[in-house]
Amino acid sequence: MNMIDELPLFAELTSEQKALIAEGIRVQQFPRSAVLITQGDLSDSLFVVLSGRLKVYILGVNGREILLDFLDPPSAFGELSLLDGQPRSASVMTVEPCRLAILPRQHFLDCLEKHPEIAIVLLKTLVQRSRGLVERIGDLALLDVYGRISNILLARASKETEADYPTLTITHQELANLVGASREMITRILNDLKKGGFISIENRKITVLNALPKRW
Repeated sequence: MNMIDELPLFAELTSEQKALIAEGIRVQQFPRSAVLITQGDLSDSLFVVLSGRLKVYILGVNGREILLDFLDPPSAFGELSLLDGQPRSASVMTVEPCRLAILPRQHFLDCLEKHPEIAIVLLKTLVQRSRGLVERIGDLALLDVYGRISNILLARASKETEADYPTLTITHQELANLVGASREMITRILNDLKKGGFISIENRKITVLNALPKRW
């Protein structure tokens, strides 16, 4: 089996198209805390997460980190640079050892010349990412801190596991950065949810045990 067959990003491609793309892909291991992309860089490769976890973030004018997202298998990132070759819009760092498939822009463009329809796969991914950003902006604008926490726990925990009780692996500080609140506020809300029997917390893992209350 071709390695690319395991990458959902390319699942809709034909065997010929997959083989063509696979010729330019390399797989690389990265340690924890490795910065793969820095905001403003001119790197132009597409990355697909095979194992491990990464975070996407930007730095404010005061140097404060604003966490945008976490990336788990089989997430992809760097799609925009495949198309426009412009500087990266955010930074990406590993939060645990990772194994990534890397596709250089030039090879991707060569593939498009032979099979223009491959672009449709990338466009679908970009549309999904755009929808997620719109939802995130809506949450930040319309929901209070508890509402944003609740949405993240339910949405991201469900994606991370298919168990009966969805579990999200995240620190209090990471969650605080995601929802734009203080760590103290996050800890207070999570402790209340834990006391109420709605969640359990163990070794950075937050497990949703019951339907979360509508308000805190």
